[in-house]
Amino acid sequence: MKPSRLAIACLLPLLTAFTAPSLGSPAAPDTPPAAQADYRPALWSVEHQGRRSWLFGALPWSEAGVTALPGTVQQALTESDQLASELRMPVAPSEAAPLLAALRQPGASFRATLPADLLGDFDQLCKQQGLPCSALDSLPPFFVVAALHKLMAQKAGLQSQEQHSSMNLVHRAMKDKPLLELEGLQAGFQLLQSIPEADQQALLRRLLISQGQDSVQSYAAWRRGDMAALQASFESSAFAPATRERIQRERDQAWSLKIAQRLREGQRLFVAVAPAHLGSEGLPALLQAQGFKVTRVAY
Repeated sequence: MKPSRLAIACLLPLLTAFTAPSLGSPAAPDTPPAAQADYRPALWSVEHQGRRSWLFGALPWSEAGVTALPGTVQQALTESDQLASELRMPVAPSEAAPLLAALRQPGASFRATLPADLLGDFDQLCKQQGLPCSALDSLPPFFVVAALHKLMAQKAGLQSQEQHSSMNLVHRAMKDKPLLELEGLQAGFQLLQSIPEADQQALLRRLLISQGQDSVQSYAAWRRGDMAALQASFESSAFAPATRERIQRERDQAWSLKIAQRLREGQRLFVAVAPAHLGSEGLPALLQAQGFKVTRVAY
């Protein structure tokens, strides 16, 4: 199992809101790719009193050649009258920048917080990969780890926050419809700040080992709708149990209550969240327990 995947997967939209800009990966082509058998990211229908809503695990990553969502997902978007997601995407730099600027402290150093062995590996990685680590040194540890995760995923071949990522495609398709923010930028920012330093260092260790490959493997599992493979990664975590409870289970529970309220009001929701929130104990199970009929869509 890959213990960092759960931690990253639960926080993907927040990570891309607060991390460094793109490395300039080649833009994806403007024409949709030919239909491929392994492009079936998981989708659930949620039925209530004759109305159907949807649950979808969306990512802020894309790959060259994939420029559109599957037709079944596009149809679900068309049938929905409201989007529910962690926060509005994409996040404007003008929104995130003041929050990050408030964290930068003159004389503060991320490197100074690292134990000797981790510092050596960190410096070696920055040098080998040509990463702009010095520009990140005045930020708190988790934001440095988040930025490195994004940069290394790009180095490994994924494109972050490109116009064709599934998260951006969903938000663009629903841009003229109401948005239910399940968390919001400020609350997400506070969540990232609250992660203990020991958990942050554990995540950094795993990131230095994987060098972006965890993200590539998780993307491949998401793309083919392989929830068994994703679930295997969800069941382990670099985080302590209390941290894992806060970043996954407590958020899932709070979000399920917000979603259920809108469904009972008669809204047809398209819920797009990080895939980790759709595991066996996540939103599908929580909504099922509240009396909704939740079914994985075969396509």
